[in-house]
Amino acid sequence: MATLLSRRCIGTLGLPQGSSLALAGPSRRAIRKYAAAATATKQKPKAVPAAAKAAPTPKKPPSVIPVPKAPKAPIPKPKALVKKSVAKSTKAATASRPERPKLLRNGGGLMFKVPEKKDITEMTEEEQLAQLERAMTMSQLNPTRDIWGQSMETLAFLTSFISSMLTLAGDNAIPGVDLSGDRWWHRFIIRWPWRLATTTSVAESSWLSPLRKSALDTYCKLNTALAKRDDQTIKELASSTYQDQILRLRKKQRWDCKYFWHFHKEVTPARVLSIRAAPGYLAIDPPKFGNRNAVQALVRIDTEQSLEIYTDLGVPLHTPAAKHVKGGSTAEPVRVTEYLVFEKKMWYDGPWVIREQLWEAPGRKAAV
Repeated sequence: MATLLSRRCIGTLGLPQGSSLALAGPSRRAIRKYAAAATATKQKPKAVPAAAKAAPTPKKPPSVIPVPKAPKAPIPKPKALVKKSVAKSTKAATASRPERPKLLRNGGGLMFKVPEKKDITEMTEEEQLAQLERAMTMSQLNPTRDIWGQSMETLAFLTSFISSMLTLAGDNAIPGVDLSGDRWWHRFIIRWPWRLATTTSVAESSWLSPLRKSALDTYCKLNTALAKRDDQTIKELASSTYQDQILRLRKKQRWDCKYFWHFHKEVTPARVLSIRAAPGYLAIDPPKFGNRNAVQALVRIDTEQSLEIYTDLGVPLHTPAAKHVKGGSTAEPVRVTEYLVFEKKMWYDGPWVIREQLWEAPGRKAAV
């Protein structure tokens, strides 16, 4: 019967084991229960004695109790203000940065530093000489570009009247006067001292008589161009501040009117009150025309002139003349006295141009 029983039955019943029988181990179910009980024992927290459980130590209150600040609501800004603030911040950041030298790239891929521009009054003599040398070198390397034709300042404080006339006479540069045949006795004894003393004379034999005629001719042509709205002629015969002045008068003219300017006569002959000359063409080679001098002359022009103004329908807007006027003008002639500065760069074959206008000081008259 023992042979017929299984090992489980024998182990369960606790029967003695025979020599031919082996007792069976614990069942699978018992093993699973034992393993579950051991796992639960490990996971269960250890019991802490009551003495070990001490009350938590209270924290000391801070001496200053911070008051929480309420968050500020963002204030909406207009777009214009936002752009301005952004521009200001960008400008401030740019100003704080160190300036970098400006670099340019030429055709060969090389970089070179651009020199900073300075006013001539802030330059030292060495810097002025260096600038003059660069200009002379540039005129040699690029002969098709005339760098000496730029605008220049008034020469009133650079040279004197007598020294300017001696410069022009020595270079045979007085307009309309040929002094190439004069000998040393003409220069120092016979002719030149007397001519220099009568420079401001209005006589026909004066050295500046051709200049006075050219100045009056330029004056008449410029006023006629202003009446005819001829901007090209205005720009050819006027420069610097006087050109701006004439163009402003040109823009003030009524578009629905026609203007006719008439020159009647000279009340007193045109007189050269002052003349200044200085070298303006400083290239190594001499100019192909004329000489190196730039000349400025203050001329007093005292004329009698009239201006006719008509609408498109032919209605006159000017003051009619009280009597018949020579030249066919129907407007009343008016005496006009002006002090104009004429300029000519003698290395150009061009007319004398008006560069600026001067006025008499209040309560004083110009010395004539």
